[in-house]
Amino acid sequence: MALLAFKNGQLHYQWRPGNPAHKPLVLLHGFLEDTRMWDGLSHAWNTHGPVLMIDLPGHGQSDSLAAVHTMELMAEAVDEVVQFCQISSFHLLGHSMGGYVALAYAETHPEKLEQLGLFFSTPLADSPARQLMREKAAALVQQNHNAFIRASIPQLFDATMREAFQPAIHRQIDQSLEMSVEGIVAAIQGMKTRKDRTHVLEGGTVPVGVFTGKLDTVIPFDSVEKWSLATGVNYRYTSPSGHMGHITHQQGCIDEVQRWWLDA
Repeated sequence: MALLAFKNGQLHYQWRPGNPAHKPLVLLHGFLEDTRMWDGLSHAWNTHGPVLMIDLPGHGQSDSLAAVHTMELMAEAVDEVVQFCQISSFHLLGHSMGGYVALAYAETHPEKLEQLGLFFSTPLADSPARQLMREKAAALVQQNHNAFIRASIPQLFDATMREAFQPAIHRQIDQSLEMSVEGIVAAIQGMKTRKDRTHVLEGGTVPVGVFTGKLDTVIPFDSVEKWSLATGVNYRYTSPSGHMGHITHQQGCIDEVQRWWLDA
């Protein structure tokens, strides 16, 4: 276990050296997840190059740092780990909320990125309706965080696959239940207040890869199609699955991320 002091707490990360011929792949998990979300994928990628996985603040073994974990704060945490590991240039891939953090990082540190990957994520800010949903979610977490997690995790999987992937759903629920109320609410508030970062894609400074799910109800496919075609996206992959395609269509995601990373 690797821990790094940051602000008033500690950050947990996993650094796996690999073939130095390839620039490192840095992985950022999504909301209610941690570095364990990459367990079924990272070993395959690590055979080709270095892989760094980070527990974002309030998730996994990283401490909660504030009442609101803004995307900017979490991007700052990512940079702290990257600097500590002496990584000067890398490929950054973020799942869902991790993609929001990756976009914030790309906005402030484009010179460090070989590529930016949005893995079932979006550059768009929350709509007013979505912000209201976040507020209700934060209130529910404070009332009964167990019930919130048990209700939320299955919704991340498309309905056609929930039955077949019950073991994975229960495993994710158990891992998410390890999170504190403070960490969950801080992430919800950070996502609610994040800004639109479509301009990061339009600038063309950093090559962008987009990995989306045809059945994704969290980041709808039709929405992704609109902004990805209108902005500077260099690489596109559509999984036949939903938001948790890295589980329900694992090998496809392994292959496509590997191709995006190594063929850059």
